Amino acid sequence: MGLTGRPLLVAVVLFAVAAPVACLLLWNRVKGRLGVPVRLFMIVMCQALALLLGGVGVNDYYEFYASWSDLFGGGGGGNTPIEAIGPSAIGGAGVRFRHDTKADPDAYTAMITGEHSLIRSRIVVWVPPGYNAPENAHQMYPVVELLPGYPGSPSTWFHAVHGVGALKDDLASGQSHPFILVAPVTTVVHGRDTECVDFPGGPRVETWLTDDVRKAVTGAFRAQPDRNAWGVMGYSTGGYCAAKMAVRRPDLFSAAVSMQGDTVPQTPEVRRDRLLYAENSIPGLLRTRRPPISLLLAGTRQDKKSDAELNQLVPLIKPPTRAYLYVLGTGGHNAAVWNSMLPKAYAWLSARLSAPGPS
Repeated sequence: MGLTGRPLLVAVVLFAVAAPVACLLLWNRVKGRLGVPVRLFMIVMCQALALLLGGVGVNDYYEFYASWSDLFGGGGGGNTPIEAIGPSAIGGAGVRFRHDTKADPDAYTAMITGEHSLIRSRIVVWVPPGYNAPENAHQMYPVVELLPGYPGSPSTWFHAVHGVGALKDDLASGQSHPFILVAPVTTVVHGRDTECVDFPGGPRVETWLTDDVRKAVTGAFRAQPDRNAWGVMGYSTGGYCAAKMAVRRPDLFSAAVSMQGDTVPQTPEVRRDRLLYAENSIPGLLRTRRPPISLLLAGTRQDKKSDAELNQLVPLIKPPTRAYLYVLGTGGHNAAVWNSMLPKAYAWLSARLSAPGPS
């Protein structure tokens, strides 16, 4: 039984309902010396199951942890093992992908070992409608890399956050052109929020998300390799990562979308290291760099922290860097807000990244 999905949720609901009923029926039947401890145990079990139901329900909606190994560790950085390669797989350059129908009928997944970072983890790739049509066999596509918050997984972008659904709607309405969507694992070490940082001695998470993921995708799919065809988008911690990676690696990305992302590292491990903090602080980087990129900084007035941080970046933006604010009047820090931002985010990216074209 998986950590997400209806079977586990239904099972926990049944246990949570059955526990107080059993407690009521058994309360007066427990007598003697064991009466008090048994009754305390029943009360504790009712409370524990209620808490478990809340946790399972929230995790099922937000996909903080996509699998049991993701929750407890193991599996190459919290990832479910990949099936043996079959005839339906596609790929190239030594990396093989196969259909990931749990994410989407047009999604593919693979476990890869990064050549530069040496991180072994998973990425999910979604191809747009028409990608596999014979008439588009020579069509090359732009790419948007999708980064989740922490805790989070690639699956979050296919469920709680409607990364595919919003793009399909934009494609149908003509607001956006097709993209290949790439959702890599960012929590490469179980229980550790690395904030997409290259740590001295490892893990080299930024290198994994930039050089290694890019090489795997361009080797296996008809993805345009030029920086003008690559954008990166994230929410919460993923939003911080998206903006930071674009500022640090303008050779790879030309546009980034940060939805309610921080602007400086929050992890104590990074904040204690002055050099590492400086190398990963977006305001600090923008004081000394003027990368030729476009940034969409999205937030809400009610999310005071992210709104204040985004506005602090505005005076630091100097040409050729360009920044755009997209601030909603209301909304907290949650998937409903990020989903409401996605249509305009994809349209904005579509206006700045290359359109699909012949190879």
